[in-house]
Amino acid sequence: MSTNQMANDPIFNKEVEIQRLSWFDALFTTIKNDLEYNTVGSTHKAQHLADLGQYLAQDLQHYSEGELTALQAEQGADNE
Repeated sequence: MSTNQMANDPIFNKEVEIQRLSWFDALFTTIKNDLEYNTVGSTHKAQHLADLGQYLAQDLQHYSEGELTALQAEQGADNE
């Protein structure tokens, strides 16, 4: 399957979405644990993980916007 075909495959897209959401789950669970159980008083790791979470959220948003644009273009082509 080509990259273009994978990008247009709704099952593949949902699998990617689920994988990325599992990353968010792991990331935010780790941040929560770092803040809750940190006995040293440093939130250095939590800050770096929060930065990573922000990056991943922006990446997922960009990916989803591209997917939406492609679906809208496809729907527009189908209506012509």
